[in-house]
Amino acid sequence: MENQNLGDIKALEAGKRFKAVVALITARQRKDKNDRIFWEVTVMDSFGNLDAKIWSDAKWWNIRNGNKEPIAPESIDPQEDLVNKPVGVIGTVTEFKGRLQYNFNEIYLLDPEKHPISSFLQKSPIPLEEMEKEFWAIIEKCREPLRGFLSFTFSGSLWKEFKNAPAAVSHHHAYVHGLLEHTLAVTRSAMSIGEAYQSKGFPVEMDILTAGALLHDLGKLEAYSLDPFPGMTLQGTVIDHIPLGYAKFRSLASEYGLDENTAISLGHIIVSHHGRKEYGSPVLPATPEAIIVSMADELDFILHCWDSVEIQGDSEISDFSYSAQRRFWKRQVTNDKKGE
Repeated sequence: MENQNLGDIKALEAGKRFKAVVALITARQRKDKNDRIFWEVTVMDSFGNLDAKIWSDAKWWNIRNGNKEPIAPESIDPQEDLVNKPVGVIGTVTEFKGRLQYNFNEIYLLDPEKHPISSFLQKSPIPLEEMEKEFWAIIEKCREPLRGFLSFTFSGSLWKEFKNAPAAVSHHHAYVHGLLEHTLAVTRSAMSIGEAYQSKGFPVEMDILTAGALLHDLGKLEAYSLDPFPGMTLQGTVIDHIPLGYAKFRSLASEYGLDENTAISLGHIIVSHHGRKEYGSPVLPATPEAIIVSMADELDFILHCWDSVEIQGDSEISDFSYSAQRRFWKRQVTNDKKGE
C-alpha cells in the first residue's frame, strides 16, 4: 500500500484502509468507558488537517534509528514524542453515528531529519509570485500619499513576514501565505463594491478604501505565529489583532509622516473591520469605506468556511459550523448549458 495524502484519505469510504506520512500537531489522552486509554490526535500535511483516534489496541513503533522497535503506549510523552513530530500511520476509515471516523491502527515515530516538519506545512493554493504581483499592482494604482505610505509599510522584514504569515489558526486561511491570500481577496471585493457604489453617486474614496483593505489585518503579524504551524502568540491571545494592528499602523503612520485626516480614516477601517462589537471591533464601521471593508472581510471568511466544510454521506447539508454560526448547503451543481 502506497502512502496517500490527507486529501485522498478524506475521499475514502468507510471500510477502506490507508497509509500516510504526516506531522502530528495535537495529541490528547482520553479514557473510554472501560477505563482504557486512547488518543485524539490531529495530523497535517500540505493538503490539510485530519482528526483521528488511536485506540488502546493500536501498535506503536519507533523507527527513528532505522530499527523497528515496539513502544509501550503508556511510556509516550505527547510533547516530547508526538507534538510537531513526523509520524507514519496505517489506519482504517470507519463510520460512527453516521459520520466517518479515521482510526490509526499503527503509528511509527519517524526521524525528523529525514522528514523535516517544514515539508508538511500547508500553503496557499495560489502561487506566491502571482499574489505578490497582484498586491504591488494594486498599490501602484493608488495616488500619493497612500502609494508611498503603502510601499513604505510593506517593505523589508515586515513584507517578508506578511507574505508568509497565516490569516488564522483555524477556520480560514490558516496556512503559509494565508494572510496575503485573504488580504487580496478582501481588497479585490472591496474595490469592486466601492466602484459599483461610486458609480451610483456614493462618495467612496477609492484610495482610502484600497489602502484600508490592504492594512485591515496588519495586527495578525503579532497575533499569530508559525512555530512551525499556525498558532496564537501571547499578544494575540490577551490583546487581539485589531488593537495590535491599530497600534502598529499608528506607529508606521507617524514614522512616515502621514497626515492626520488620512491616518484617522485608515485607522477607523482597521478598528471597525469586524463589523460588530461582539466580534471584537471597538467601534462600528461609520464611513462608506469602513462599511465596505468590513463586509468584504466577512464575505471572504464565510465563503472560505463554506468551501472548506466537509459533507458526510449523501447529505448536501453540513453539520453546524460554530465559526460561521450556521449550517451550509453544498448542493450538487451541474453545468447548465441551456441558451449557449
